[in-house]
Amino acid sequence: MAKQWRAIIFTLLFLSLLIGGGWIGTLLGLDLYLTTLFLAVLSTLLAFGFRKLVDQESIGSMGWKWKGFETDFAVGNLFAVAILGAGTCGLLLLGAIEWSGVEWNSSAFFNSLLLMMIVAVYEELTFRGYIQNNLMESIHPLKAWVITAIIFAFFHGSNPNGSFLGTFNVFLAGLLLGVNYLYTRNLWFGIGLHFTWNFLQGPVLGFGVSGLRLPSVLSQYQQGAELWTGGAFGFEASLLNTLLCLMVTALLFWVYGKQHNKKWLP
Repeated sequence: MAKQWRAIIFTLLFLSLLIGGGWIGTLLGLDLYLTTLFLAVLSTLLAFGFRKLVDQESIGSMGWKWKGFETDFAVGNLFAVAILGAGTCGLLLLGAIEWSGVEWNSSAFFNSLLLMMIVAVYEELTFRGYIQNNLMESIHPLKAWVITAIIFAFFHGSNPNGSFLGTFNVFLAGLLLGVNYLYTRNLWFGIGLHFTWNFLQGPVLGFGVSGLRLPSVLSQYQQGAELWTGGAFGFEASLLNTLLCLMVTALLFWVYGKQHNKKWLP
């Protein structure tokens, strides 16, 4: 079976798993954290099973190698801090947001920390480690990169408080998360960026996280236009985020192209 068809079948099964797993979680009365853990385990088993039994390749070939990619992991974390830091400072200077207080709940803080790490690992494994990986081996790598970002946006399109701009920005986030994988086929850049982005955005700065509300250290009050603050969906739905993600993705595309001596475009 051609690898693009494996990617399509895997995507459909993953969608079914999320719908079915979410329904089971609701039926069992699981909270957000336990439901996410349940879905993460099922998704990981699905991805590993497909890689070993269908692709007949090693799990390591999905991009788990750590040695030599420590810097990529650090860069992913730093870019998440840079984008959110710049965006938040911009909103503060414009008076679009302000913080009304600090609330420390150690249990909620560390539960959110674990939740965001779980989400980062299983989503990067699924979207980059399996889908983008397989598509890159069957169609032009740039097409695989863009298609994976579209699929990534589709899976987040039904999140609460969504909007067209929010979904478009999740597509841009998919490009940003996948740009390193395009050149290295390694997951650690994406895991680092994904984890730090979600954790800093929600549990620390008080934005929504793709429409989800989580306990946060800083209590945020928004008084600016949703076009700039992102509203209830979070900074991901901000036009400011659109501009920052486009700039950073273009920069990394150029830098990695030079670094790895690969020229995808004519």
